[in-house]
Amino acid sequence: MDNFLKVKYFDDLFDIFSSQKEGWYAFYADYSHSLVHWSQELVDFLGLPSRIMDEKEALGLYVSLIHPDDYQSYMAAVKKMFDGENDGLEISYRIRTKKGEYATVGTYSKFKRDEDGNPAFFAGSVIDYQRHDYVDPTTGLYTAKHMIENMDMLSDEGKSYFLLLFNIRDFSSVNNKYGYIVGNRVLRYISNVLMNCRNGAMVFKLEGTKFALLKSFEPGDDSIEHYGVSEFNNIKNLISNGIQIENIKIYIDIYGGAVYTDEAGISSHTIYTSALFALSKAYEDTNLDSLNIFNQSWLFDERRKLSLYEAIRDSIKEHCKGFYLAYQPIIGKESRKLVSMEALLRWYGDDYGEVFPGAYIEWLEKDPVFYDLGTWIMRQALEDAKKIIKILPDFIVNINIAYPQLGRDDFESTLEKVVSESGVAPKNIRLELTERCKLLDEKLLIRRMNFIQKLGIQTSLDDFGTGYSAINLLFDLPTDQIKIDRAFINNIENEEPKRIMLKAIIDCARIIGAHVCVEGIETAEMADYICDNFNITSLQGYYYSKPIALDKFMENMNKWM
Repeated sequence: MDNFLKVKYFDDLFDIFSSQKEGWYAFYADYSHSLVHWSQELVDFLGLPSRIMDEKEALGLYVSLIHPDDYQSYMAAVKKMFDGENDGLEISYRIRTKKGEYATVGTYSKFKRDEDGNPAFFAGSVIDYQRHDYVDPTTGLYTAKHMIENMDMLSDEGKSYFLLLFNIRDFSSVNNKYGYIVGNRVLRYISNVLMNCRNGAMVFKLEGTKFALLKSFEPGDDSIEHYGVSEFNNIKNLISNGIQIENIKIYIDIYGGAVYTDEAGISSHTIYTSALFALSKAYEDTNLDSLNIFNQSWLFDERRKLSLYEAIRDSIKEHCKGFYLAYQPIIGKESRKLVSMEALLRWYGDDYGEVFPGAYIEWLEKDPVFYDLGTWIMRQALEDAKKIIKILPDFIVNINIAYPQLGRDDFESTLEKVVSESGVAPKNIRLELTERCKLLDEKLLIRRMNFIQKLGIQTSLDDFGTGYSAINLLFDLPTDQIKIDRAFINNIENEEPKRIMLKAIIDCARIIGAHVCVEGIETAEMADYICDNFNITSLQGYYYSKPIALDKFMENMNKWM
């Protein structure tokens, strides 16, 4: 086939393939004729003058549209391609569109030479990320999806990396005071700050008002341990003097969390969740002014922690393999007999032995897979409870519900489905809201609790006296029970302030019709003291039993009945 026919057939194919995928704009350069062919979609996107242009004119026009801050990196990549270091372009950058706005795009292409080594052909696609879910439409930065892909790529290449996250504290007040248009301009301002001081890192806009920097390092590069702190402080300083939006000066505060890893085999999702965990700790510690790095704070060695978390995530994905429930009895005050039990989560791993939830649950709550685990807990607890309800028809099983579950849009439908499929009557179920449920918006929390009660299921506030110590919460949140934390009653016989506070809480609970369960009962003397001096409903603690497997629980039921 002669060259004329080759070109003809290629042009026909180009017309077919150039419009096959929305947001993917094809092009090719034919160096034998010094011409560049743009797809019509790319012409429309950028406002180019023609589908076919002279090669030099086309290159000059195209690079003139690239954002000034991305121009040098783009031209450096082109030079490497022409010098033979690369066989094409795989690069992301910002470019000015026909509308006069900058859009984030990527060029993915191949460069071919003839038999003499001269440029012959250059073809590929320009991808408009904003037509997909790779780019945040407000800031033009890449999203978490693209970040995860880059983390996977770095891991596959055997590279270490540092992931820095930061969030804006109380950004809702900016939107409430100035409106969402101004709020979005603040986010764009911050994105420009990050792009201008990224120091070789990739920049991402995550959900809400979170941002991320991802920096790769060669294996064994010790500088990874020191990266991030100065970058975070620099970002903080650049915005600490206020952000000027027209005639408005807006002051914001940021907090940051980070994690770094040089261990192969740890998934990007585990690393990301660890960074979110560090970020949440920074949010809770309002006195913390610096970057909170994951590997500097907690009990386990970092590598062992991340390996543990990875194993737990894998267990959940394998239908919660390794997880099981233990049960602790709850004894009625008046009858001193068994009235209910609390389901408590446990996990066993071959390389770790039994690991209690305190070592991982707060971390895991930041991961999307937690919802699957929470649903599994409900199903398993209800299935186990049916065996006891056959013996004690009024028996109640207490199941812990965490804030990531309550915050999900599908929580209500999932709860209805699980309860219906279980065959357990709602009157036999009590959902305990864990202490961190206070992180939810109060209106949402109230709405969820009302829904639970409308189903005929009871609600309970766990750990009262610590996180839920504010008495006004009793009047704001619709609840059937409060559970007094064990730390609150420790040595209560000798501490009058604790006795006064416990009596006040019980009086308030009685006013709204809520029952009171006291946890942490460890001796007969403590049980007698609490029952003799306070108008409570039930007791729970090691005096009656530690949490045990269901079969042992049923073996011991006679002594509680």
